[in-house]
Amino acid sequence: MANILFLRRSKAFGGIEVLLMDWISSIDFGKNAVTVASTMDCYSDKIAERQLPVSCRTCSLPVTGNPWKIYRSWSRDIREVSPDKVVFLEGRVDEIPFSAVLAGYVATGGNVYMTEHLAWPEPPERTRSTHFGFLPGVGLWWYQLTWGVRFRCQLSRRILAVSEAVRETLLSYGYDKEKIAIAYHGVDTERFSPSPANRIRWRRERGIPKGACVIVSTARLAREKRLERLIRAFAASSRERPDLWLLLAGDGPLRKELEDSVASSGAADRIRFLGLVDDVPGLLQASDLFVLPSDREGLSVSLTEAMSAGLVCIATDIPGSNEVIRHGENGFLAEPSDRGVADGLENALKMEEGERRSIAEQARETVVNTFEKGKSIRNIFRLLDIRNE
Repeated sequence: MANILFLRRSKAFGGIEVLLMDWISSIDFGKNAVTVASTMDCYSDKIAERQLPVSCRTCSLPVTGNPWKIYRSWSRDIREVSPDKVVFLEGRVDEIPFSAVLAGYVATGGNVYMTEHLAWPEPPERTRSTHFGFLPGVGLWWYQLTWGVRFRCQLSRRILAVSEAVRETLLSYGYDKEKIAIAYHGVDTERFSPSPANRIRWRRERGIPKGACVIVSTARLAREKRLERLIRAFAASSRERPDLWLLLAGDGPLRKELEDSVASSGAADRIRFLGLVDDVPGLLQASDLFVLPSDREGLSVSLTEAMSAGLVCIATDIPGSNEVIRHGENGFLAEPSDRGVADGLENALKMEEGERRSIAEQARETVVNTFEKGKSIRNIFRLLDIRNE
């Protein structure tokens, strides 16, 4: 039996946490033992609900400070599990220090895998400073940045990139292209499917009018999601449309700041912060439009779930999202700015019913053909060398 350790420096339950829950829910526990170690316990309640034989551990998993101390800390936590392989799940390549990956490499005899979820800026241009006014430097800072990233790649058997944009980012940092594989997030297209009955039930239970036009966003309330753009756009549109409602599902460090901005927006009576929502399919089925106003994504789970549920989706034109949405065919791309999100929302609201239905159907077809959960997970397990058959 293979002993697999998944490591995640969780800050809250977000897209990567959803992804990991999908993975471990699909593992054959007759052939694999699974441990999830994270800095924040986002998993134990959900694992217990699904009655999965998975061990959960809360660890410090430091990333700053003395490299030797980082190595010893990660090594201690990893060796206590005695895994056959380690899978590092992080948003971007600089979030795991080289010494942590080295600890996993030594503990497992080289069975280290990594996932990359965010497209981030290309490496900065190499520059050299002058010392004492006349001695040219060698640009050591640049080597420290790029070599550290490349060494993490060299210690990994395989790196899973969630989109072509993320793959291109990794290549720009000198990753070995033979080690990178694109592995799309999967969506349960049966759970996330249109349901008129659920639409009526969900609205009735929460006091939302039957004829309302409901705009929804499911995202961690964090800076990079730029939800203030959506709140401002909604406030402007709602002045002329008393039937509009905005539902924000998720939690995070900006919740208080966003709630304060809603209170002064003039549309507070039709904006709801739902927190973490267990019935995400029901929420999407009760909605009409989905908006993702982010500055940065890899490939948004929330976006593909909303498309699968048959919503008209508006997303900022950024790497990842623009791999999924074909503007005007299966959704809309908007400039990543206040004005761009406002224009995108306004254009979607002006659509005729027939056009809206056609775009929603194309959106669902895209997800069924490319992001279906079963096919995606089989591919991911193959890339992670997890025996599941």
